[in-house]
Amino acid sequence: MAETLEGKTILIVGSGSIRNRFIFQRCRQLGVRIVLLNKENNWASRYADTLIQADTLIAEESVFKVKEFLQTDKIDGAITFWEEDIPLLAKLCETFDFKGNSYEAALNARNKLRMRQVLQDKKLSKYSPKFAEIKTAKDLDRIPSKIGFPCVFKPSWGVLNQFVVRVDDLDEAKSAFEYLSSNMTPEFDPIYSYGTGVLCEGFLEGAEVDMDILLQDGQMRFYAFGDNFPQKGPFFVAAGNAMPSRHEDADLKNVLDMAGEVIAALGLRQGALHLESKIDADGAKLIEVNARMGRDYMCDWIKSIWGVDLIEEGLKTALGFPVVIAASPAPKIHLVGQYLAPESSGVISRLSAANPDQDPEKVQDLTLLKEIGDPVLVPPEGFDVIGWVVGRGDTYAQAEENANEGVKSLQISIAQFDPSSLIGKTRRRKRLSFASIDRKRIIQSARLERIRQLDLKSLRSLHVGILCNRYDENEDAEESKVQQDLTSVGLNIQKALQSKGYRTTFFDMNETPLPFDKMSKANVDIMFNVCERINNSSLLEPHGASILDCLGIPYTGSNPLTLALCIDKIKVKKILEYHSIPTPRFDFAFNVKDTVSEDLSYPLIVKPANTDNSIGITNDSVVTSPKALNRQIEKILTEYNRPVLVEEYIEGDEVDVSIIGDEENMRVLPLSRSIFDDLPEGVWHIYPFEAKWQAKSIYEKIRTERPAKYSQKLTQLISEICLDVYNTFDCHDYTRIELRVDKFGNPFVFEVNPNPSINDGDAVPACAEIIGMNYPDFIEEILKNAVMRYRTRPPYYHLQSSLIAL
Repeated sequence: MAETLEGKTILIVGSGSIRNRFIFQRCRQLGVRIVLLNKENNWASRYADTLIQADTLIAEESVFKVKEFLQTDKIDGAITFWEEDIPLLAKLCETFDFKGNSYEAALNARNKLRMRQVLQDKKLSKYSPKFAEIKTAKDLDRIPSKIGFPCVFKPSWGVLNQFVVRVDDLDEAKSAFEYLSSNMTPEFDPIYSYGTGVLCEGFLEGAEVDMDILLQDGQMRFYAFGDNFPQKGPFFVAAGNAMPSRHEDADLKNVLDMAGEVIAALGLRQGALHLESKIDADGAKLIEVNARMGRDYMCDWIKSIWGVDLIEEGLKTALGFPVVIAASPAPKIHLVGQYLAPESSGVISRLSAANPDQDPEKVQDLTLLKEIGDPVLVPPEGFDVIGWVVGRGDTYAQAEENANEGVKSLQISIAQFDPSSLIGKTRRRKRLSFASIDRKRIIQSARLERIRQLDLKSLRSLHVGILCNRYDENEDAEESKVQQDLTSVGLNIQKALQSKGYRTTFFDMNETPLPFDKMSKANVDIMFNVCERINNSSLLEPHGASILDCLGIPYTGSNPLTLALCIDKIKVKKILEYHSIPTPRFDFAFNVKDTVSEDLSYPLIVKPANTDNSIGITNDSVVTSPKALNRQIEKILTEYNRPVLVEEYIEGDEVDVSIIGDEENMRVLPLSRSIFDDLPEGVWHIYPFEAKWQAKSIYEKIRTERPAKYSQKLTQLISEICLDVYNTFDCHDYTRIELRVDKFGNPFVFEVNPNPSINDGDAVPACAEIIGMNYPDFIEEILKNAVMRYRTRPPYYHLQSSLIAL
């Protein structure tokens, strides 16, 4: 009776890439119970019955976590499909007596230098080129005599074709070693946590033939040959494959014999293998052996051509079930695959199929791994492909023709990394120089390109970051109120966006160290910037936007210059005065020796010139005599250590004017009016800190009127003045402008806030609600405005301020 997989518990080590999701789906179809050992709770978790969360690059942690699991549950076998987890799988198999390869055999296959050394020790050098380990630049001098040119540099622990480079002379060898040494890091790919050794070996001439093998107890239960098309350029960029192989039986017999000897020498005994070889005039030569199933379309090909399910049979070997494979005696079809690799790095600006519904009798598989706006990095910057097309036919010629037709039906455009693009260029002396710098710039520019190409109907496909401040409870009650508001605004924006279906990530600018690295790696499309403090200083607020510009992340709200100017109330007053925008007359002081103009008329209001949230403003801030003026100036200079702004006090209503949008899309929301008539005698008609942040105070008597009941003429005048202010200060997306209206109906602008609080219930969203926008609608409107702004302008245009120089 055949063994069944139904109900068996399989430990899958590592989730791998989402492009291999089909493996988990097939495991579920086969009825196995999946225990996933993975560092993150990611997309693969939904297919698992249990997640064991551990860093799979730290063997001790993973072994400990699995041991804990086994105290209360069982595991029948273990398997991995990913290159980086092969050593850990072997360690787990040895530790818990699962069926699998030994740890030594896994290292022999995983480390290319070690593989060459084992074959040399086992007297199998006939299957290998000459080789040497390159530890330092001094080792390069012995390449001409020991190995010769051309030769190949590759990472000993590398995967796929990453950093594999052909070099033809000593100068190129030096450049290649520098390139590998500076780019081959765990930050690029976690695989390099195992090591960053460099292997140099002789270049193998000839045609490449791959073998997909199923091994049990050291015996080949199944194998299939496939052709690997000649790879492009010095970086061995994958071009495509064909199956079944078109080589002569005698050549394939040589590959088979070589494979048997090599597999035995390396000590491999269990599971699926993918072996790469070349056939030259002297016979078969080994490129490498991968102790895992062939990637991308290979599993589908072997099932379609030979009727063998590598996933099912691989699970059987992991469980120790006898594997008896009845493969088709002849190929059912021929398949030809072509990878979609652009000629140069850049950003995808067009990606579509002329005929999205391909004839399944001609096109077996059309897979696109990228979207419009995604970066594509080809060597030396990276090793991406856009996807692949697989043609099928009764003969190789038919399959090749259908693959070619499938590729021709695709329309792919790349915004290249050159001076004529929006992306710019780093000049390089050599072809390998500055690759890591270029890679970062292209990825940054991809965000801008994605926003520029975005169809507004797909707005909710964006991954939105929220840049904010998060505080714990503070013992200082007054400070705590401000901090709670700064914390809740980001969380409420995140909640609003998630209610609309957006994927969001929160970034806390109170973290130590600051989350620069998190932001650069998070792959957000756009940042909702409501950062108000850095290092707990409101003066550093503009640097949040500056950081986003440096990281190439589009964001909502105004640019750093606008934010910095508006923090400085003295500069705001000067600019308003320069542009003849009505504002109360003013003066300022930077130290106690400064004298305030005697032309100003009392009463005056004295306030810190660069604080927010009414910090430093009390009822005593309004003064009626020189003595009180001097006392208040000294208080601010000594207690707050800030410059002082002195303005003529305007008796009247205070009006908040909220503006959203940019250029033709600008809208003035209904005005919000604060009326102070009910305040008791002796209390000035202002908003001190107490009014904003104390739960119970006399300022509860301030009445808010939304919309403000002004005449149409006055409402229009206020709106036009504030639109002028908005444009003068180069505000973006949203801003709140504060002004006073005296008893004669004259408006006076006194503050511009391009980063006002937009928490649920605050003035700006409350005014938006009057015209029918609930809070999530309002937040989405800001996001939409920002996207439209980036779409219609060149990158970084927002840093070219429209302010007229003073």
